[in-house]
Amino acid sequence: MSLENSRGGATLEAGQDGQGALFRLRGELNFGAVPGLLASGRETFPAAGLVRLDLGGLTGVNSAGLALLLEWQREFQRGGRELKLINVPRALTSIARVSELESVLTL
Repeated sequence: MSLENSRGGATLEAGQDGQGALFRLRGELNFGAVPGLLASGRETFPAAGLVRLDLGGLTGVNSAGLALLLEWQREFQRGGRELKLINVPRALTSIARVSELESVLTL
């Protein structure tokens, strides 16, 4: 089952597979998309357990997208949950490296 929350230029899709909760971000993860996605994630992500977030569907990302992922990661850690990023785009890795946040963001 998939639940879609579209904000700005990005979509957060929620679903399950054999390994548990699997979410996908698709589209442009930019300044316009982040505020709505922050709220959508808070409403959509489960309250416990591991969440895998597939970033392979992103067509663009900027520093606002990195900030969103860092905030989600912080919220997960505070709640004793784990956020695992998969299919991380090279552009996001580059932004994290330049910002010296590679070690903070679990890539």
